[in-house]
Amino acid sequence: WGRSALNRRRFFRDLAAAALPLSAPQLFARDEDPASVRLPSEPIADVHVHLLGSNPANGCFLSKRFQKSFALKFSRLFVDFGSGVTPEEQDRAYVNRLMNMIVELPDSWRGVLLAMDGIYDSSGQLDLGETLFLIPNDYILSVASETEKLVPGASVNPYRKDALYELERVASLGAAVVKWIPNTMGIDPSDKRIIPFYRRLNELGMTLLTHAGTEYAVGGAVDQKLGNPRLLQLPLEEGVTVIAAHCASGGGNSNGPYFRQFLQMLDDFPNLYGDISGLSLLHKSSSLRHLIRNPHYFNRLCYGSDFPLYYTPATSPFYFLGLISVSKALELQRIENDLLRDISTLMELNAPQPFFRRGFEVVEKLRTAGS
Repeated sequence: WGRSALNRRRFFRDLAAAALPLSAPQLFARDEDPASVRLPSEPIADVHVHLLGSNPANGCFLSKRFQKSFALKFSRLFVDFGSGVTPEEQDRAYVNRLMNMIVELPDSWRGVLLAMDGIYDSSGQLDLGETLFLIPNDYILSVASETEKLVPGASVNPYRKDALYELERVASLGAAVVKWIPNTMGIDPSDKRIIPFYRRLNELGMTLLTHAGTEYAVGGAVDQKLGNPRLLQLPLEEGVTVIAAHCASGGGNSNGPYFRQFLQMLDDFPNLYGDISGLSLLHKSSSLRHLIRNPHYFNRLCYGSDFPLYYTPATSPFYFLGLISVSKALELQRIENDLLRDISTLMELNAPQPFFRRGFEVVEKLRTAGS
């Protein structure tokens, strides 16, 4: 059943992706080059790899609200979250799938595997009634220990009562980054009450990887204004190295689109970077096109795959026709390994090769991973 489910998901995804060029074939150029996986000569650092899970024995939690959400039901049509009867079997199947893909990647590839903390009440206690889902740090640490290619990326909500203790604990166990989705976790990055958290984060040599821009992929946002990249000024002024996930693509305010504001901030803060995770999504592809046409921005960008959240018809090489031909898009679509397909697509889009290794420069603990 597991293999047939995976084939069904791939069929749905490929069918939807192929519908675009088939509907108007006269618009597209032809390219007779054979299909191939293209990899950079540089080492590859993927700073944005998600671990998903639902098994309470692993500490994972999925709210009933999230289980009923359109986002999760739609994703299950195209993404293999893990085949199995029990949550334990499903979680293990997901990990096995990820490990099988990683084996096919170059030996120099390293990825940051991400946890996700919950929402905390005014007393600093975990509020499962408000939390959408939870992927705990200990589960990340356990899975990342199975291969030298993965480095744990912890998630610590700074409003939890034991935030500083948990930060120091995960750092001592090898966590390289702290991951936030402020919109969903209820975190205001400009809140001066969390300055001690920023200072300890900096002392520990950890990078803050935080969602920026609006958040609709997982649903359940507490406040979309918390994705404003300008709120990151406080940790940046405290000296924290910050990666704004998705380059703040999506949303905006009276000062303009968040994406444009993020690009402007790069001139003011040398410790600010972005990652391009999620920018292959149809509704965000214009942001990636802008970056490709202005390659100097890649000097401040890291590679992030966002695996597996956008491997649905919402993303496709066909959304970049004009930059690549229809025949090349078809070749890329046939690459079975999702991670290899993502890297190969960026190579065909002429993303500058040094950007693939930038995560090693920005995330200190990635440099020594596997050594």
